[in-house]
Amino acid sequence: MRKIFLVLTLALVAITSSFAQVKEGKLIFERKINMYRMITDPEMRARIPEFRTEKFELLFNEQASMFKTIPEEDAPDPFANSGGGGGERGGRFNFRMPETATYTDIPNQMQYEARSLFEKDFLIVDSLKPINWKLSEETKTIAKFVCKKATTMITPQQMNMRFGGGGGRNRNTTDTAAPAKPKEEELVVWYTESIPVSVGPDAYAGLPGAILEVNSSNGGNVITASEFTAKYAVKELKQPTKGDKMNRAQFADSMKKIMEDMQKGGGMGGMRIRINQ
Repeated sequence: MRKIFLVLTLALVAITSSFAQVKEGKLIFERKINMYRMITDPEMRARIPEFRTEKFELLFNEQASMFKTIPEEDAPDPFANSGGGGGERGGRFNFRMPETATYTDIPNQMQYEARSLFEKDFLIVDSLKPINWKLSEETKTIAKFVCKKATTMITPQQMNMRFGGGGGRNRNTTDTAAPAKPKEEELVVWYTESIPVSVGPDAYAGLPGAILEVNSSNGGNVITASEFTAKYAVKELKQPTKGDKMNRAQFADSMKKIMEDMQKGGGMGGMRIRINQ
């Protein structure tokens, strides 16, 4: 009897230890964005779904991680509308999020983010900024992993879109109103100690386990892991090198200038985008 008990105990310990030592693999994430938070024009809201979803994958081991978009080239774009009447109302509105690939060098706490925007390649290289996490013992299960809650306060980047009506030379494309100063908001994440590697979506990390959910803007932007597999393509876990190299502050300045130039040139069809840093 004692032998049977000992064997069962050892087997249980082995299973528990094996599960706790998940240190590499691939996580699939889905991001759900409330587009109405950014687009306030009633006419444009009527032409698009309230929520947009995207899929990502996070490849990781103890040395590095790669978080990147899963392309959906064959999937219809729910933000593309076409009508038979011509003009602005009947034209096609195509709004696809840019594909990104973010590589993190974990030991050196450096990130390399490759982005392609407006037919130009960017390589954003910067150090990971430490995050002051507040840990909680509250738990929930995500992708079959028991997760713990952590929170922090952030000043989010704000993107507001407005759509001007009509065309012509006299159309006002300059937004003179001073942008409101962004307020701090609570960022809520859920991490699992069953994957004891400090990785997560985008630039979120610094916890004693992989982050499986990030909730920002009070539910306006939520990314959640849906599945995990121990198998992943090792060759895809490599540092990107293509694109104009710059840090995050320089990239934000470049985006601001591109938006301003497009609006001045009338190349955005009356659409105005304001990004508040």
